[in-house]
Amino acid sequence: MKHDDLQKEIRQLREAEKAARAEVMELNEIFQTVTEGVIVIDTDFDVLRVNDAFLKLAGIGDRNVTGHKCFEVFPGMLCHTPGCPLVRIRSGVKRLEYEVEKHRNDGTVIPCVVTAKPYIGPDGEFLGIVEDLKDISRLKQAQQELQDSFDRMRKTMGGIIQAMSLTIEQRDPYTAGHQRRVAKLSRAIARQMGFSWEQIQGIRMAAAIHDLGKIHVPTELLSRPGKLTENELGIIQAHPRIGYEILKGIEFSWPIAQTVYQHHERLDGSGYPRGLSGEDILMEARIIAVADVVEAMASFRPYRVPPGIDAALEEIVQKKGILYDPLVVDACLTCFREKGFYFDGKKNDRP
Repeated sequence: MKHDDLQKEIRQLREAEKAARAEVMELNEIFQTVTEGVIVIDTDFDVLRVNDAFLKLAGIGDRNVTGHKCFEVFPGMLCHTPGCPLVRIRSGVKRLEYEVEKHRNDGTVIPCVVTAKPYIGPDGEFLGIVEDLKDISRLKQAQQELQDSFDRMRKTMGGIIQAMSLTIEQRDPYTAGHQRRVAKLSRAIARQMGFSWEQIQGIRMAAAIHDLGKIHVPTELLSRPGKLTENELGIIQAHPRIGYEILKGIEFSWPIAQTVYQHHERLDGSGYPRGLSGEDILMEARIIAVADVVEAMASFRPYRVPPGIDAALEEIVQKKGILYDPLVVDACLTCFREKGFYFDGKKNDRP
């Protein structure tokens, strides 16, 4: 090779090396500007490199962690388990995203969302993994504060519901406890039907105040023996609508106002106050409708001797699919005949 050609090749190599160094520096600058923590780990769990955000996240400071084991640098709950991201990705998983608690250098524990991907070499060989870590401590704190606020609101709402229920019962001593017992049976039916805990709470609360509208019914009408006049019957049958009017402005987490409005509606449209039928009636209202009639027939009233539980259950069986929802009736029968439900709270009462 001629001298001039050799010199030219050396210059080209130097220029290529300079360009490569510049590219590496540029990539390193980009790597360091990533706001989330990044760590590169080889197949032996050794740390190849980290960015400044990772050092800050792990509470390490400026200490060099290259060559140290990843489970020593920033240990977490998945270290030394089959759930280790390196183990899973080495077995063929292409991408992982999971939430895990990590232990910082000062001993504190922080929740992180981690995304892990394979680290592949220029020839396609598996070299390890790259993990991206994000501290979600503030998010977790905000979620907890929101949950605490929701729990306080729920507790307050429960107190309001209880106060409303007691107000009605104080006006009518003969039906004292009626709403409470209807709520108890409604909850048992809903649970038997597989409703979620959240839905069951809404049904229970609606049942606990389903007769709220009776606050506008004269007390003497609520317990008068004998047949009521058409006008008196109309006053009593207005109580679902009145209850709805009282409740509709309150922002419940459940359709309580509409459930109270509909609890005297019947599948065949023969109920009141609007004559709704079939699917137009909320399932919550259909549940309370069955619990209401069963409790009413099982309990004492000043104007009649109670027919009793057996008669009440026979009533809903005979009107199953006509007045009462079949699924609700079946669940109610199961509560009494198989699950040992009792209104009086015996030891085998499992609402």
